[in-house]
Formats: sequence, C-alpha cells, structure tokens
Amino acid sequence: MIMEIKIKVRYISKEFFINFLFAVGITVFIFSLDALFQIIEVLVKGTFYPVIVFCIFLLTLFSSFLYIIPLSFLYASSSLFSHLAIDRETLIFSSSGINPYRLISILLIFTFIGSSFLLLFNFFLLPEMSYKRREMIYRLQFKNPLSLLQERYTTTDIPGITIYIEEIKPSYKVKNISITYKERGKIHFLKAEGGRVNYAPVTNQMIFNLHNGFLIIYDSVQTISKLDFANYRFVIPLPHNFGMKGTVKPKVSEMHLTELLSSSGIREKIEIQKRIVLSVIPIVFVLIGTSLGIRLRQESRLLHIGIGGGIALLFLQLVVFGEVLSYKTEISSFVWLPVVILFVVWAFLK
Repeated sequence: MIMEIKIKVRYISKEFFINFLFAVGITVFIFSLDALFQIIEVLVKGTFYPVIVFCIFLLTLFSSFLYIIPLSFLYASSSLFSHLAIDRETLIFSSSGINPYRLISILLIFTFIGSSFLLLFNFFLLPEMSYKRREMIYRLQFKNPLSLLQERYTTTDIPGITIYIEEIKPSYKVKNISITYKERGKIHFLKAEGGRVNYAPVTNQMIFNLHNGFLIIYDSVQTISKLDFANYRFVIPLPHNFGMKGTVKPKVSEMHLTELLSSSGIREKIEIQKRIVLSVIPIVFVLIGTSLGIRLRQESRLLHIGIGGGIALLFLQLVVFGEVLSYKTEISSFVWLPVVILFVVWAFLK
C-alpha cells in the first residue's frame, strides 16, 4: 500500500510539473508581449538606447512573475485533475483506498514553496525591480526631452514652464499648442495653431518653430500686451541638472518592507496586507483548480487557460474592491476579502 502511494505521488508530481511548465511558458509569452508593447512605446518616443531598453524589457517581464506563478498553479491543478477524472484515475485511486482530494496535499507542498518564493519576491525583489524600471523610463525621457510632450496632456516637468499640445504628429509636428512661462517677473502666454519642436543636445535646448499664433504678456500691474505672429521661434534652455538622479520618488508599491513597517499610514498597512495576499493566492488557486478539474472533465488546454484567466481577473477585481473598502474604513484586513470569497467558492465546488 505504501509502495502504491509512493508511485502515485511520483505520477501526480510528474504530471503536475509538466502542466505547470507548460503554463509558465504560455504566460511568459503573453506577458512578454505586454513588455514588448511598452518597449515599442519607448521607441516611438524616440529614445533608443539598446542596453537600457533591453533592461526595461527584462524588468517588465520579471515583474510579471507576480501573476505568472499563481496562474500557472491554477492551470496546472485544473488540467491535471481534469485529466485524472477523464481517464477515471480518480476512481482507481478511490478503489485503492485513496481519496482523490487527499492528493491535493502533494500539490500543497509545491504551492507552499511557490508562496514562500512569492513572499520574498513581493517584499524584496519586486519593489526594487518596479522602481528601477520606472527610473530607467524616466531617465530615457530626459535623454530625449521631446518624449515628455504628450497629446492632450499638460507637461510641467520643465521648471517654470507649462506646455499643452492638442496633437503631436510624426517628427514632432504639433497642432494647437499653448505655452505658459514667466520671464523678468512677467507672465507670458504663447499660443499657436501649429509648428514643429526640435531638441538641440549640444546646447541642451528645446526649440519651438511656431506659426499663426499670438503672445500675451501680463505684467505686475495687470497691463496686457499682445503680439500676433505668422512665424515665431521660441527657445527653452533646459537646466544643466535636468532629470538628474534623485527626482524619481518611490511609490508605496515600490517601498521596501522596512520602509513600510516604519510608517503607520493606512496606505502602507494596506500595501503590506496586499503583498501577503498576492503571495498566498497560489494555495487558493490550487484548491479551486483541483475541484474545477474534477467537475469539468475537459482536456482542452485552451479552455483551462481561459477559465484560469477569468478567475485571475475576478480575483484582481476583488483585490481592488478590498483595497477600496480598506481605504474607506481604514481597516487594512479588508484586502483579504478576495481570499475569503475564493475559499467560499472552493467549499461550494468541493
């Protein structure tokens, strides 16, 4: 009997790992597309530095392991037990005196290892990777300051100057641009129907060649002067230390455990609870996956991936809902709401 159980444990472990590795491969591919799209966005903005761009791609992909590992556990468990149910192997286990649900204990060992890794990952590795990635993107923007300009967005990154552009075409041709700045104690408001923007790296200047517009100057006694123009050249000399290190402040999600624990704010408390929830969710996913697999009895990998994706989306929505409740009530434990709900769902499926 003991020998039979050992053989079944090896068999279950082998089948689970095959499905797990397949799921990791699929989800890595899917999330790598998201990382690729972010790289394309960076390249479109005209900031191509191969080494930095490749590092951003890797950081984005590795950050996705927060979702890849739980999804892989969910898919592997549901696919495995669905296969066992179709081949009547669960019936064979039952006839051997082994409760099919007892086999979950084997998978729970793997999920405990996975959750332990996610706990370290979420508290120590992910915050650092997220911050480094955002910092690199920020630095790239300042390597080409034109990338700071965005359509229908008010740019305030340049000290003392506010820029709004309705439309930006290729080669930084602009349409309906407004610039507000202060010079010699007077407020200047510059507006033009169109033009082109260039960056001169040698002189570190942003140059606007504008046409069909006007310039309004307000002085300290509210005297207004207006100048209409057909063509106008406006030059912004950028500060020497523009975009230097230290301007990117870490968000709460990018803070280390020691920083979170040293603060008594509700945001930090919610962030700690959230990271723990995202670490232990593989355990809940495995429980739900095994029950779903036995009920579904479908070998379609696409079906299991689709169901896993749907459950993951539901879980993330519940996490957001739990966060909102935590902020409203200032009780951080509401972040555990999705775990409680999914446990109820598992109890019903079981």
